[in-house]
Amino acid sequence: MAYFHYLLFCRLDKSKFYVVGAGIFTGLTVGLYPVSVIKTRLQVATRDSVEKSASSVIRGILKTDGVPGLYRGFGTVITGAVPARIIFLTALETTKVTAFKMVEPFNFSEPTQAALANGIAGMAASLCSQAVFVPIDLVCDSCSFQHSSHCKNEENKRSFQGMFIYLFVVV
Repeated sequence: MAYFHYLLFCRLDKSKFYVVGAGIFTGLTVGLYPVSVIKTRLQVATRDSVEKSASSVIRGILKTDGVPGLYRGFGTVITGAVPARIIFLTALETTKVTAFKMVEPFNFSEPTQAALANGIAGMAASLCSQAVFVPIDLVCDSCSFQHSSHCKNEENKRSFQGMFIYLFVVV
């Protein structure tokens, strides 16, 4: 575990760490967000809907809203994604140190200790960040299909509202 000591969180340049880390994640979100909008539209499509494939959803969005339609609700996602990623990165790096100390007494090989500690740290960090991001993602999903023809269906509106109720009951 000697190699790990130079990677301690307290020794990191945190401004670079957060800017680069959150920046990379945000860049991925920008690139992949239209896929999420298309997926959400397909999930709420009814059987008699015109939009039954991803290509028809894309054509419909571009026809009615243009490229900005592919990014409907994106501001909400970024508002929650950046803090969630900062929480993830902080929890990951701080939990790694504790997790390494936890698995050390088991006398596993160094690679096994690293794998276990990183796995534990990743799970803990994911739990912390998802507590912030999932509620915001639900709002974003609502925004992405709110103006589509599918939202006119009362059954779809009720089922989506049910997800919010479930979330608040669980949390």
